[in-house]
Amino acid sequence: MKSILKPLALTLLLSLSAAAQLQLRGTWSAEANTKHPEKLQLNLYRSARMQTGNSIPIADLRGLDPQSIHAANTNVTFQLVRDAGSVQFTGTFDRDLGHGEFNFTANPEYLAAMKQMGYVDAEKKAFELTMIDVSRAYAAEIRDLGYQPSLDKLIEARIFNVNREQINGLKALGITELPLQKLVEFRIFDVNPDYIREMRASFPNLSIDKMVEMRIHKATPEFAKEMAGLGYSNLSAEKLVEFRVHGVTPEFIREVGELGFKNLDADQLVQFRIFGVNAEQIKELAKEGYTNLSAEKLVEFRIHHVDAAFIEKVKRAGYQHPSPDQLVEFKILGIRVHEADL
Repeated sequence: MKSILKPLALTLLLSLSAAAQLQLRGTWSAEANTKHPEKLQLNLYRSARMQTGNSIPIADLRGLDPQSIHAANTNVTFQLVRDAGSVQFTGTFDRDLGHGEFNFTANPEYLAAMKQMGYVDAEKKAFELTMIDVSRAYAAEIRDLGYQPSLDKLIEARIFNVNREQINGLKALGITELPLQKLVEFRIFDVNPDYIREMRASFPNLSIDKMVEMRIHKATPEFAKEMAGLGYSNLSAEKLVEFRVHGVTPEFIREVGELGFKNLDADQLVQFRIFGVNAEQIKELAKEGYTNLSAEKLVEFRIHHVDAAFIEKVKRAGYQHPSPDQLVEFKILGIRVHEADL
């Protein structure tokens, strides 16, 4: 699975030169977070190629009075101080919107310590390390947990909050020695101890990878219960995922039931979804005189594109009501001239 480096809460679009990021200057904008009033959406710009956006707790912004964010035309000065460096902000807020200038300064003690830990390229990412808050303590914690990641992988782990608490929680369930990338994956898809316990209770002996897949596609125990209530009990994990992938929902099952297909098996439901068997097709065929077609024949018609337009073409060739099998044969082999026209 490809790594997803940027969550919604933290969007980083960085294209930086190889030069050290010891000091940087740029502009900032901000907007009050209506869903989380204790946070501020803060965006920093240095050029068209370098932007960072982060929802930051207002309490982390030293010197910023929360009331000034909502005031009219209020000058502000505040700081974001992290282990990797500090950012000084000056500017103005006007009724939940702010803008101004920022100046970043890296922490030389931090950079020296990171270099001793083997991160010789930390200077080149000092600003990013500051905004994501990759502290010396965090880097040491990851190493103490048995991982020796590159700086980029360390940053990724910090973005998704891979930490000792997560690892201990998994260890309590007998899940150990996971690679760092798998822990990141667990964070991305919220595969946590509670979820694992729930899945193990409903699906004994399910592999961790399958749990992740089911989480991605929302093939939950609740979904399995819905299917059981509609007559599809004891579906395998693979089939539940297949249902989710192809959109076999309770609503779809009721829809095909109303069309006269109340006892389709799980594979037939998936085929209906894959090939687009639906009420429109059935009504269209009924107008041409083809009713009570089997599920298999409807799928076959979809596979070979036997539709109302083709049936009309066959009729114009002299066949007033060919059988369903003849229609498929004509589509595959071509329409022969009707014997009556010879």
